[in-house]
Amino acid sequence: MTANAQAPAEAAPAAPEKNLLEVRGLKKYFPIHKGLLRRVAGHVKAVDDVNFSVREGETLGLVGESGCGKSTAGRSIIRLYEPTAGEVLFRSRALGNGQEKMVNLLDLKAEELKLVRQEISMVFQDPINSLNPRMTVSDIVAEPMVIHGQKIGPETESVIVRLLERVGLRPDHLRRYPHEFSGGQRQRIGIARALSLNPRLVICDEPVSALDVSIQAQTLNLLQDLQQDLNLSYIFVAHDLSVVQHISDRIAVMYVGKVAELASAEELYSRPLHPYTEALLSAVPKPDPKAVSGRIVMQGDVADPSNPPSGCYFHPRCRYAKDLCKTKAPEYREVKPDHFVSCHFAEELKLEGI
Repeated sequence: MTANAQAPAEAAPAAPEKNLLEVRGLKKYFPIHKGLLRRVAGHVKAVDDVNFSVREGETLGLVGESGCGKSTAGRSIIRLYEPTAGEVLFRSRALGNGQEKMVNLLDLKAEELKLVRQEISMVFQDPINSLNPRMTVSDIVAEPMVIHGQKIGPETESVIVRLLERVGLRPDHLRRYPHEFSGGQRQRIGIARALSLNPRLVICDEPVSALDVSIQAQTLNLLQDLQQDLNLSYIFVAHDLSVVQHISDRIAVMYVGKVAELASAEELYSRPLHPYTEALLSAVPKPDPKAVSGRIVMQGDVADPSNPPSGCYFHPRCRYAKDLCKTKAPEYREVKPDHFVSCHFAEELKLEGI
């Protein structure tokens, strides 16, 4: 290097990513009623102290076995279920007069919540039951606009046509009814409805689980294209780990209402820190038919959320469990940068990923 040559300028540190949503200590308990007087005899702890965040423009996957509370967590965030406790902080523009303002969704009154729901929408699991069979596609997609008081006129049809074309449907589908479409097409109608108010966050509650495998791939690719074009953030609820890996930036693994592990998709799949995550990953089908299956078969059944075991909820099925796991609940903590886990021995275990 000559004396006059200048050293390359150091790159400025990247700006920290802003959280669009922060979920803190979220709980949703359903009461158990017994007797003629329907007295409360206990609670089903469907969501029990859940913590995670969603960054702008990213997809957070929520995975776990059926009944683990992932769908309940998604519905509690948007207050389709009223949460029992916790905070759901959302960076809203609707309540900030165009400026971003962090608000707790659980503290909002009905009118304020209605405004924020223009920024948060949901795609439901069952495309048959989530669409009104007596409404045309045009009415279904326009319904959120009507609910939120937008003026409906001749120009509205052109807006709906653009939405349908964006999700891969044709203008001549406007006057048809849901029963005239395939499952994949019905889900596209649901996606168009979810986009009708230009949301910032979309909660996808197992949107491809009822579809054929080939249609699943098309729907996932559509969601990714829409995310890139519209700068959407997703909470993607699913039980299929291969599907979640395809679309997610970060993944939270839930077990009996709690988050067992949360990390980037690459980190979680290659270096899991929780035994439950390891067991789930071992069940992912391998594309090579000659590959030797290393599946970990968990003993016993999923814990009862109305009467969970003491200590770590996973300890009755964990092959690494020790006496401490039976008596003390593990702390949910950050073991590595942006890698959270709820396990006493996360630093000691050598677990297998994919």
